[in-house]
Amino acid sequence: MARHKHFYRVIDKAICDGKLVEPFAAGDVQSACPEYTLTQCRHYLSRHSQRGAVRNFELFQRVGRGRYVRLPFYVKRDGYINLLEPLFFPEDPISNDIIRYFASLLRVIGMEDKGWDPYAESRAILNDLNGLFKLELPKRWFREPNETHWRLGLLLYTHIVEMDAPYEVILNLLRFQVGDGYSPNPYFKYLSDNEKKHFKSRGISTGRKIELIKFLSNKADLSVGMIFDDFYNSRIRNAISHSDYILTEKGFRCRGGISGNRGFEVSYKELENILLSAKAFIAAFFSVENTARRFWGNQAGRAIPYDKYYKGLMEILTNNDGLMCGFKVHWPNGTDSTYRRTEDGIDMVNCMLATPQNTLEFMVGLYARDPGTFSPLVEKNAQPVYTNRERSTSPLHWPGDGCEN
Repeated sequence: MARHKHFYRVIDKAICDGKLVEPFAAGDVQSACPEYTLTQCRHYLSRHSQRGAVRNFELFQRVGRGRYVRLPFYVKRDGYINLLEPLFFPEDPISNDIIRYFASLLRVIGMEDKGWDPYAESRAILNDLNGLFKLELPKRWFREPNETHWRLGLLLYTHIVEMDAPYEVILNLLRFQVGDGYSPNPYFKYLSDNEKKHFKSRGISTGRKIELIKFLSNKADLSVGMIFDDFYNSRIRNAISHSDYILTEKGFRCRGGISGNRGFEVSYKELENILLSAKAFIAAFFSVENTARRFWGNQAGRAIPYDKYYKGLMEILTNNDGLMCGFKVHWPNGTDSTYRRTEDGIDMVNCMLATPQNTLEFMVGLYARDPGTFSPLVEKNAQPVYTNRERSTSPLHWPGDGCEN
């Protein structure tokens, strides 16, 4: 984690724990976070305040001489992170089959080649739009730069609320929590008969996705569903998508169709809160997803017991950034089953979706003709033979060098 992010999280935790109260001064931060010197605290707050941040992240607002508060965006984002973390880091990742949990994190959909995953492009678009907010727009080209920023914000909003991946990941992680398994179409199971009948032609609306997330969130005794109450507004979403709005001196105004009988207005203050919450949500989602994949990426190279019956050993696979991008299960008959998602596409070897069973299915290779007590895959009186890990040629032995948890 970048140094400035770690320092910020320490300050945020101190506030949540009641050790630090806003607005605060450098001395208050040093007292609540004694691992940092007073000089470090002064320097950090100054460098990352709105007016003092030059080529640095703006994290704080100066509200008086030497006194600061966190920017509203980060307060909101950190609140969403706290709500998402129990979902991405379940207390028991084993009982409901950890493969279903990994499938949810990695969005397993089957094999595909390069250029078919829109998730990376969606993140790039959001980064581009967010970057435009930080530019000082020349009046030669932008006569109303303030309105331009609002328009960019509305485009950003629609992209955030229409992205498929966050809803699918969240719903599948909720399915894992309640024991409903993994599915590349996590919604279908919970739809009415009429909705299932028309699903192929109509799909499912964003509002309905959120309803299902709230349903499973309550069932799992989690508070994830409440996040969307802060920013999802179907009327605003429809108005932007259908270009049925205008920005006035007072705010956002929608005619509501040709007749205008469904017209409405939203003040700039309310619109600002909605856009800020949407941006905070997607930032929190990306942050927690990245943290979860890095956590499991740190397990790369270990042999973790996965299947007590067949005696399979799991290896976590990572990308160049150290983030989990897949897994390989080594079987004691010299076979392995692999799933890997990279920028060049998805590889699945001896691994396939088992949609009716809401999970992934592994091909374990040949069974022993006369199996012993160790595994149905190993002949009686024979020794198990595992393939090598990608980062080590050391022989594997059950129960590996991982842990049950």
